[in-house]
Amino acid sequence: MSGYFALDEDSRKDPAGPLGEFCRRLLDEGILDALLVAQHIPDSSMVQHTLVQSPDKMLAVDPVAPVLPVNGGVLAARLTRQDPGGKVGAILRPCEIRAFFELVKLHQGDRERIFLIGMDCMGTFEPPQYREWAKANPEASGRFLEAMLSSGEPPQGAPPLRRCCRACEFPTGEGADVQLLFVGTDGGPCLFAGTEAGETAVKAMNLKNVEEPAKRAKAVETWIKGRIKSRDELFKEVESEILPLDRLLGELSSCITCYNCREVCPACYCKSCVFESNTFEHPASQYLKWAKKKGVVKMPTESLFFHLTRMLHMSTSCVGCGQCTSACPMGIRVSDIFRTVARRTQAVFDYVPGRSLEEPLPMTTYKEDELSPQW
Repeated sequence: MSGYFALDEDSRKDPAGPLGEFCRRLLDEGILDALLVAQHIPDSSMVQHTLVQSPDKMLAVDPVAPVLPVNGGVLAARLTRQDPGGKVGAILRPCEIRAFFELVKLHQGDRERIFLIGMDCMGTFEPPQYREWAKANPEASGRFLEAMLSSGEPPQGAPPLRRCCRACEFPTGEGADVQLLFVGTDGGPCLFAGTEAGETAVKAMNLKNVEEPAKRAKAVETWIKGRIKSRDELFKEVESEILPLDRLLGELSSCITCYNCREVCPACYCKSCVFESNTFEHPASQYLKWAKKKGVVKMPTESLFFHLTRMLHMSTSCVGCGQCTSACPMGIRVSDIFRTVARRTQAVFDYVPGRSLEEPLPMTTYKEDELSPQW
């Protein structure tokens, strides 16, 4: 079952109003008991995920704000790991939905316990840059959405899109129960109910059924082609500038082992990390032995091994959300490196993370002949 439904013609220029009303109705009419949705923090231009139960607490809903402080896929997994005790929904970007699906496969969340609302994602800014720009532009989300839909570029004076967003070839909310569609929808955005649960919900709200937008398929195809071009340029750049071993070591040498990249990565789900165990608590004499053997040794000694271990553990599940780069205080291009390496490992298994819940994780599935004869 599927269908298209009208939202509001004014939601392109002022997305917060109609989308806020849509969110309020989901709670007010008992379709959901709680909704995970991005809202502006009081007395701040910043946006954060909030879990709302009371419709009158949806005062500053803005799910299309071009910023991603936290990958909400992790939050959705946290809300569904056990029975939440009510009907929970979440408005998530495509990379957040894909991250959530990967976590579901790792038994960290439950798809059946959440009502997912996806959206066309125009991209995001780095959080500090968004905060300053939004502070000077009260209608920031509307300006951003209108500019991106008309020209494909952020409005004049806005920060640049994050590199990971420009290179993301999955900008639509596939896999959600309901999708918010902006691209190729003349006369304003609309909703697409992609599951039976989604269609039941929007029909319960008495939203008007409309025809499939005639220009959407072509518009989305063109949009994705542009993203793929940027992605391939990124891969070429990283492979020539960073991935040669000597340059990779140089790029990662400034790592201070703060582990920020691990903390924000949705694919790093382990409750106990080897890098927080006593595995790397070497006796003092060991460091002197290494220094004597090599003449010089970088301290701390495990920073390179940390990144290589993360690549091994999660490159097949990397969704390219870019949170690792945003969190790095040293400006290391973590996301660019991981995305390029992940492209290779994912290709080996013909696996796209978050594409489908029916596809088993490569690292948890053994096939006797999967790496032969070319390997």
